Amino acid sequence: MLQLLKVYNFALIEKAEIEFSAGFNVLTGETGAGKSIVVDALSVVLGGRSSVDMIRGGSEQFRVEAVFEPQHCPQLLTLLDEQAILPEEDGRLFISRSVSRQAKNTVLINGTHAPLSLLRVIGDLLLDMHGQHENQALLRPESYLKLLDDSEGTIAPLLACYQAAYGEWRKTEAMIANVDRDERQRAQRLDLLQWQTDEIEAARLKEVEDADLSRQISVLSHAEKISASVGAVWSILSEDDYQGQKSVIDSLKECRRNLEIAARFDPVLGSFAGELSQVLVQLDDLAPELRTYLDRIEADPIRLARLQERLDLIYRLKQKYGASVTEVLDYAGNARQEMQELLRHDEVLQQLKSRLISQEKELAFQAGKLTEKRVAAAKIMEELIEDHLQDLGMPGGRFNILIDVVDQYSLSGLDNVRFEFSANPGEELRPLAKVASGGELSRVALAIKTVCSRNDDAQIMVFDEIDSGVGGHTAKKVSEKIARVALEKQVLCITHLPQIASMADRHIHIEKKIVGERTQTFVWVLSEQTRLHELARMIGGDPITRTGLENAAEMIRAASVIKSSVLAGRQ
Repeated sequence: MLQLLKVYNFALIEKAEIEFSAGFNVLTGETGAGKSIVVDALSVVLGGRSSVDMIRGGSEQFRVEAVFEPQHCPQLLTLLDEQAILPEEDGRLFISRSVSRQAKNTVLINGTHAPLSLLRVIGDLLLDMHGQHENQALLRPESYLKLLDDSEGTIAPLLACYQAAYGEWRKTEAMIANVDRDERQRAQRLDLLQWQTDEIEAARLKEVEDADLSRQISVLSHAEKISASVGAVWSILSEDDYQGQKSVIDSLKECRRNLEIAARFDPVLGSFAGELSQVLVQLDDLAPELRTYLDRIEADPIRLARLQERLDLIYRLKQKYGASVTEVLDYAGNARQEMQELLRHDEVLQQLKSRLISQEKELAFQAGKLTEKRVAAAKIMEELIEDHLQDLGMPGGRFNILIDVVDQYSLSGLDNVRFEFSANPGEELRPLAKVASGGELSRVALAIKTVCSRNDDAQIMVFDEIDSGVGGHTAKKVSEKIARVALEKQVLCITHLPQIASMADRHIHIEKKIVGERTQTFVWVLSEQTRLHELARMIGGDPITRTGLENAAEMIRAASVIKSSVLAGRQ
């Protein structure tokens, strides 16, 4: 749900802060006041198209901020988690987008910089925009299948099962194409793999061998320095020098004896003597080990050269086959496996073809179930849409959904969907794209959205002057349909019709004024009293009369009764 929209220096808006409610939010105002600017700002903050032309004159950038409650959109929460975008403590989602005159886009999601592509994905999950432009989707046959699938909640799991089977089938097809190469390519590949595995196996590599070789080479390369340093340590620990100075070990033993003598008179000193004894035990063990190390170390140029050659060999193999010895060995294992598959070409190919036949049977079964469910859903959907069209001022309107089953599998199944429509009695059904006018298309779109609103994913639905070309009793029916959608979604609706505005849970007014010789658009939420005045203006224009206010109040009371009825029908 959209909670808050803040707009700065966007088109004619210098600054606006709009709080939205759950349910039905309506936006009204005189023609040209800037109602669509608010919708454009919402679209922009959710990744919609923007340009520097949207920046208010005299400003260097525009900024739009929005606050959402995404708890009821698990796909969005999963996406944010995958992108390591941390949630706010209260669970809300904060989005900010600014565009400078240098066309620099800055997107922040919960304070984290994000790419515009991610913002567009979030927008697709949150927002469903319906206006005179968006209704053009109904003129594109490729959109019909998704609309049908959205009308029935049980289609989604069937589609998921079908797509899983389709994925396995396509994978096996790719494997067959890979195995079934021409003979010369296969022979060339076998020769290459044989040469590569022979080269790796001849090296007789061992895990982490390169690290051990590096250590040995370092020791042999610096044998004299190591011998001198270790020998000096051993001499200091164990040998008396030529001037009669005692070794460190003998000196420490004498220290211990003196402490033991003193401890006869002060027992506290006994612990010090004990600590020295522990040190001497360690030094007594260390000295002979150093001696053994000294006896073993020696300069060996021949061995050093051999080790360096070995390390060079490993380096060359890593350059070809992997960043480590482990990766080189893994490459050899994979190469041997591929060789076996190539040598077993006919057998493997036959196995894969048998698997493909089995998978295609499963795919056909899943596609059949999907088609069967779609056919049933289409029958229900077309009947519901026709019922809504009757209410929306098309008493003779007919709507037909045709499903053609093709012979080529795709990610969506075997079904092509066609929408046919007739607005008037006696007219034959024809493709929707060829017969619907703008006003008719708006009402068809509203009927479809009323049917599909429970099952589509978007949390916010925007109707931008979807009431175009309707009035009177039809306008009242349109308002009821939108109110019905608002039971499932948060709805934002721009309208000129008082019948629709009276149904709103929150009424937002947009007005254009000249301030300091500059035009500005102002936005605010109407109170109960100011809402009456706005409805009276929409009913009778200016000046507002007592009769107009009474009509507005009566319209609000009637709308409240209708909404209660709609809610009761839903329950």
